[in-house]
Amino acid sequence: MTKKALTVILSLILLLPVLIYFTVWNYYAINIPKWDDHAFKAFIIEYSQAADWKGELRALLRQHNEHRIVLTRIFAWLDFWLFGSLNYKHLMICGNLLLIGVIPLWFELLKKNKKPLFALLPVPFLWLTLAFWENMYWGMSAVQNFGVVTLTLWTMFLCVKPKTLPFVASLFLAVLTMLTSGNGLLVLPLGALLLFLSGDRKRFAIWVLWSAAAVFGYFSTYEKFDNNPVTRAGVFQLIKGYMSFLGSFAESFPVLDHFKVCFFLGIVLFFVAVSILSTTLFRIVRNKYANKFEKITDLFCLGTVLFILGTALIVVYSRAGFGIETLVTSRYKIYSVLLLLVAYLYVVIPIRGSFLTPYITAIVFLAVVFNVFSYHYHLVDAYNLRKMLVTAQFNSTFTDKSLQYPADTSFAANIVEKTPVIYDKWLSLIRIADRQNYAGGSRGMVELFDNTTFKKGEKSLLVENNLFSSQRLQDSGVYVLLSSKDRYYIFPANRTRNKSRKELFLKQYYFSKGFYADIPLTEPLEKGVYNVALIRQDGDNTGILFKDEKITINPIKANKVRVNW
Repeated sequence: MTKKALTVILSLILLLPVLIYFTVWNYYAINIPKWDDHAFKAFIIEYSQAADWKGELRALLRQHNEHRIVLTRIFAWLDFWLFGSLNYKHLMICGNLLLIGVIPLWFELLKKNKKPLFALLPVPFLWLTLAFWENMYWGMSAVQNFGVVTLTLWTMFLCVKPKTLPFVASLFLAVLTMLTSGNGLLVLPLGALLLFLSGDRKRFAIWVLWSAAAVFGYFSTYEKFDNNPVTRAGVFQLIKGYMSFLGSFAESFPVLDHFKVCFFLGIVLFFVAVSILSTTLFRIVRNKYANKFEKITDLFCLGTVLFILGTALIVVYSRAGFGIETLVTSRYKIYSVLLLLVAYLYVVIPIRGSFLTPYITAIVFLAVVFNVFSYHYHLVDAYNLRKMLVTAQFNSTFTDKSLQYPADTSFAANIVEKTPVIYDKWLSLIRIADRQNYAGGSRGMVELFDNTTFKKGEKSLLVENNLFSSQRLQDSGVYVLLSSKDRYYIFPANRTRNKSRKELFLKQYYFSKGFYADIPLTEPLEKGVYNVALIRQDGDNTGILFKDEKITINPIKANKVRVNW
């Protein structure tokens, strides 16, 4: 096989995880704001009504909780300016494209260390998986959490390159990084450390002065914001959370205790990180390199590992109050996988001769297995998230039983692009079912209802079914419909993962039997007596059934989360 043909084949293989990633993303992504995403409506109003550039700058720099999210706001405004409305899927695309920006950086690192294109194969299979599902499908989070990682890595890489232009670019990227997410501030001391170790005193002085000016500008109008609960965890629990954070990539492994495997592999990765730090520092201090790029690689990897460990400290300190288990959630997994990628560099770069291909082949196999595990395990998360977003938008849109879209022609009400959602086809069926107890396809609906239990507790309505067995994806599944004399509410019935590895991997049975819904009896639910129905979406077929189930709701006052946006 010729070298050119081999390059084409390897390039196609490298594109495969990218295509899979965006195909899966497109299947579940939906233009519905999640939590903080709503803040961009207020930003667009403020920015568009600003009298001058100072007002526009104020809108861009305004704090969002403890962060500055300038990059996300820039993308939001460009989307609104280009298309006439804001589409949250476009923000997600921007964030996911930023995530891909790490792959060419690893290509450069491997190529300049005289490794073949074949050595890049494990990177996209490890990096592009559904393990990052929460960031993938959340407009603001995609740009912020993916962007800060990619920008930090490129900033550190460019600042230690010998040519002047990359260094100048790194200065501007450093500012953009700190204006993307709060932990982006770490790039300033890390860049200073790398330049100091590189021995370039002039660049070090420029970086320190630039950083001082950037920090002054950042904090000159900064207001302390801390809305996270105080942790009651002890030192051992915090260490356990820290190690689990580092090992969170392993949550998708087919084992019984996912948190425990994250904890133990986190310990392994922590010692790997310490080994990388000590090795690189020793080599940098000795400064005996065969070529300049070996030192650049060491400096970059040193900065990256410190960035990961420092971010882990920040997250554990600020988020442990929500529970140690939350430290392995999808939002933070990017740092665990990034540590894997750095460890991969330290495995593959020193290898020479005939050992190279077998080592990389084995790592490619493990990376593909990890990729498969991640998609199978986290597909249920993506499925449940989509249903949560759809039903939340229904409940905030229709505030009476007419089920008519609000006829609001104001600027604020039309900022977000209107896109079709599954409940559009339910509206007429809901009205019919409310009059005659059923609507749409009735096949199996009575049996479904009879196999479902409804238990009202002090704070929630628990709906459970242990026999429902559909494996249809996207919007298919069961929803709970509440109907009072004044309005309707819809809530998603969530599915759980299939714990049978044989059924999961061989038959593609992603869901275990049954479903559940834990509906909080809190505001904004309105007081009243509600008839309870089930909606079943089965592909293109919809069935709605009311029986004799009723529930009386006296809403509990919900705890309001304090925000500054």
